Amino acid sequence: MNKFLCVLVIPFLTACSSSKQATVAEFSAVPQSAMQQLNNSHFDRFVVSHPEVFSRYNKVIFFPMQFDRLTVDSNADKDLRNSWYDSSWDEMDSICQYFDDFAQKIFNERAGFSTTLQGGKDVLAVEFRLKNFMPYNKRYKDNNLGTVGVSSDEKGIGTVTFQAVIADSQSGELLAVIEDGMEVNTGNIAINGNLNLQVDSNNKTSQNQAWRKVFKRWVEYLHDDLSSLQSSSLAQMQAQGSD
Repeated sequence: MNKFLCVLVIPFLTACSSSKQATVAEFSAVPQSAMQQLNNSHFDRFVVSHPEVFSRYNKVIFFPMQFDRLTVDSNADKDLRNSWYDSSWDEMDSICQYFDDFAQKIFNERAGFSTTLQGGKDVLAVEFRLKNFMPYNKRYKDNNLGTVGVSSDEKGIGTVTFQAVIADSQSGELLAVIEDGMEVNTGNIAINGNLNLQVDSNNKTSQNQAWRKVFKRWVEYLHDDLSSLQSSSLAQMQAQGSD
């Protein structure tokens, strides 16, 4: 009897779990544009040209995150601007690699999409571009701190804005544009639960962790939103087929 109940319950739980993975996409018109805004996106702005086509795609090719057009906000303190402008190409490439790694890991671990290195009729091409950075603190190299400090800075490193473009990998047709900005901050990290012993947010380890945290969130949000578009497009196609 118990085994029989398990057979019934497990598919039910699986169905419930699957239904929570993707929300129904909701849209509104973008003034003076053929694009539509994904209203329940995790991002501030997610505009889509053809929402109905996303059921075609189950693979994603990620281009490396771009930072060649990244600027340090002109309103930032001069010393902070100079600190970040001194970043080498290797430093920034190392930071952006965190995003590239999370993109592969998360999309391959979660259902709905997998990553690929080749374009195809079922492949979305995605590229993220860092646009602007408003620093709250200097780079760890300019803070004269050791590996672990004894103070904590709640402001974090700063706020970074980005743009992402999503296109059909074969035709190059633009399908969506994403824009948003998020704070790069690890938060206060206590040592062994003791708030009086905190990891300083301005050392190398903490600053890298802060970048990893925000990049992971971007990838998770992207997967959620693409899953919403995918499932909603599929539901629309199935409804039309039953008419």
